[in-house]
Amino acid sequence: MAQAAAVVLADGQATPVNVTFSPERVSPDLTTFSDKSSGVAIGFKRITLSTLFANSKRKVNRSKMAVDLPVVSVVNGVSVVAYTLRANVEIILPDASTDADRKNLYAFLYNGLNHSLLKPALRDLDPLY
Repeated sequence: MAQAAAVVLADGQATPVNVTFSPERVSPDLTTFSDKSSGVAIGFKRITLSTLFANSKRKVNRSKMAVDLPVVSVVNGVSVVAYTLRANVEIILPDASTDADRKNLYAFLYNGLNHSLLKPALRDLDPLY
């Protein structure tokens, strides 16, 4: 098990800028990282990781990652969330899955998110026909 530490990720701009997400809440079942650079709590960008392990009643492990990017605007001098962009990924790993199985699933997910055919549908609202 890895110890929680700051996560630095590049944003999606033409000239990428690194954004630091610092641990906000840490536990084995739910960990939250936040970017507090906006200085406005309602505008903190967050990444959440959760893990639910298999047990005698459930034969699969579930890992989830969520990204929340609130967009803040000022209305009558008050900061409000205008809207929030969100992404959720759930990875379901049967307890019997091998290391190679898990590596393949992760690779297909990782590479699929950046594939030239799939990315426009996910990022740019440009569906396939």
